[in-house]
Amino acid sequence: MLYSNIHLKALVWNSKQAYITDYNQVSGSPLNQNAVKNAIVTYRYSDHPAKVLAQNQVNKYQVIGTLNKDGVKGDELLLIMTVNQATLDEAANLLRKLGVKGDIVTVDGGRSTYLFNSQSGNIIVPKLSNSQENPAFRHLPHYLGFRKKTKNQVAPKILISQPVKEVLPKKDQPYLILWRDNLNGDVSIKLYDGNKLIQNISSRTASDGVYEWTPRISVKEGYFIRIYSWKDRSIFGQLQL
Repeated sequence: MLYSNIHLKALVWNSKQAYITDYNQVSGSPLNQNAVKNAIVTYRYSDHPAKVLAQNQVNKYQVIGTLNKDGVKGDELLLIMTVNQATLDEAANLLRKLGVKGDIVTVDGGRSTYLFNSQSGNIIVPKLSNSQENPAFRHLPHYLGFRKKTKNQVAPKILISQPVKEVLPKKDQPYLILWRDNLNGDVSIKLYDGNKLIQNISSRTASDGVYEWTPRISVKEGYFIRIYSWKDRSIFGQLQL
């Protein structure tokens, strides 16, 4: 019963501002507001289970606060910090020293968090325990997928994301395939050299926009990754590596 009384916070941001506010679990506010495009609902750091239920244990955490740098009303900066072997109180105190005055939230953190940057690659790779292998990233409990629904009839399409900096997949190293689509069904993912099939990466997987692939072969520049609608192979998107 202790944890059922926790009130969640919403972190909202756009290109001009960022703020943390109360989340109303009945109305969905502020996520139900048309002006809100990007948001995360999560714990205030002091309400995290590690603090409420586990005596503020030392672990790896990601904490987030907002910062007003120019003196004009309205926070415009997100300050995100990863701490290792520290308590949540210690992490929050570090953000306070850097100028954060309002609420501080955490995106859970711990060993199950996965952080990736398209330019530098893996930042934090999830680990469960010494006896378990790293999970597929799309199966992590903190992975969220979003799909915008519309009443307008539009042609089905698949768009594979192009990284800011092109990264060629490397043999025996995890590589994230990212895409957007408006399909209702599953997809298949294949690797081609022109029209020659090199590898069937996944014969069928959920159309959730992300697939973690570890190539067991050397991938050459000029190969194509193609994602097909599992129901209709005439619908596909491709990315040249």
